[in-house]
Amino acid sequence: MANIGIIGYGIVGQAIEHAFKDQNSILFYDKFKPSTPLKEVVEKSKFVFICLPTPFKNDKIDLSIIDENLKEITKLTDNTDKIIIIKSTVVPNTTKSYSKLYPKTKFCFSPEFLREANYLYDAINPDRIIIGADNLDVRKRVVDLFKKRFPNITIFETDPTTAETVKYMANCFLATKVIFANEIFDLCQKLRINYDEVKKMVIEDKRMGKTHFDVTKEFGFGGKCLPKDIIALMGLYKDLNVDSSLLETVWKKNLKIRKVKDWEEIPFVKSD
Repeated sequence: MANIGIIGYGIVGQAIEHAFKDQNSILFYDKFKPSTPLKEVVEKSKFVFICLPTPFKNDKIDLSIIDENLKEITKLTDNTDKIIIIKSTVVPNTTKSYSKLYPKTKFCFSPEFLREANYLYDAINPDRIIIGADNLDVRKRVVDLFKKRFPNITIFETDPTTAETVKYMANCFLATKVIFANEIFDLCQKLRINYDEVKKMVIEDKRMGKTHFDVTKEFGFGGKCLPKDIIALMGLYKDLNVDSSLLETVWKKNLKIRKVKDWEEIPFVKSD
């Protein structure tokens, strides 16, 4: 029997396979790539990793791809010991909502923290691992799976909503950091001083962190993660009637300065 099944074989799915392949038998399913049929992957796996896209649609997260797959997957996981581990980035309370919708299936959320350009390296060199599950037995089994593979990495155990929030806080902070760096860059231009020299001395302060202070020729931030995550979080803020003025300012400034809006070309992103 395969120990791990992977649903979705993009960056996250490939990273999971790369991280666990030496100690586990792995099967994967991807609708758009040659792969093992979904039914076979789920039936032969103890842990089913959901690594599917969660794009944005009309300024909110679009969970339709996960929804569509879970309808089929849960038919095979209901009333079993199989555990669905959601690695896709989803807004807080999503995993709990799936647990309520499919109460006979076991769910866990474990965020990924991969850099798109270095995802295979990051897959085997994580800073930390976060396991979010309300069921303590589920939490223990998933922790054991990761601990066996990453015995020296700190593993945090928590509930799924907290784990989901960690991912958004991290990515939206990094997005804010990029825009802040761009504004300091503009100041340096006006002052006729070298931004890189300023940056070099600032990041020696360990409180700052050394990443996301580079100002690229495209300006602002793009790619697959930061834009969709800040949009999704602002959508959740709106639904909960929470003030999101800081994130709104960050996003508006990014739209203003970013030369290449590459997130608009990402598959599955829709706007009606």
